[in-house]
Amino acid sequence: MTHKVPARRRAGTIDWAGIHRRLEEMRNAIDNIGANNLLDTMEQERILRERAVALAKPVLPSKADTLAGDRIDILVFQVAGEKYAFDAAFVAQAYPVPPVAAVPGTPDHVVGIVAIEGDVLSVIDLRSLLELPLSSLTDPTAIIVLKNDAMEFCVLAEEIAGMEQVSEEALQHALPTMGSKQTNYLKGVTADRVAVLDAEQLLSDARLVVDMR
Repeated sequence: MTHKVPARRRAGTIDWAGIHRRLEEMRNAIDNIGANNLLDTMEQERILRERAVALAKPVLPSKADTLAGDRIDILVFQVAGEKYAFDAAFVAQAYPVPPVAAVPGTPDHVVGIVAIEGDVLSVIDLRSLLELPLSSLTDPTAIIVLKNDAMEFCVLAEEIAGMEQVSEEALQHALPTMGSKQTNYLKGVTADRVAVLDAEQLLSDARLVVDMR
């Protein structure tokens, strides 16, 4: 099976076999963690999954929102102290951050690769990709798996805020404070100043895709 990961700059031959060995070592290390740490991880995953199920329940729109047009479900999360969102139709799952294996020669926004349910997926850091301010950086606590028919990868998030419904027609244009990198992948901004990113564009951007054989 061919796995796809975001594009990288080739600075020589990448030792993919070595990377896969490191991933396997990570899996073995996880298996050998003490019972308490393992229970902590399982508890984190259980809470995150239960929260995702609860938050996925439909939100009844107000009369004003209904008049605003067709609505979409979005997953809201935090990056660099600001709220962003993806159309939930492109969100496959969310997990606590697993061990990440670095890949030499990749752009700054590719922090490495992870093993998720048997697949090897790349991990994107939106802080680098969108050139977000560095003054509000917080360690990521979760990854969001984006997926369409052709591509799948992970995005780091500092916090998962939950599910919301918004009207596509009511989305505003970019805020004055947004840079060009942010607006390149922007679908629109909600009335609560949540920047809805275009997950479909990210997943179909040829600059973010290579074959890993």
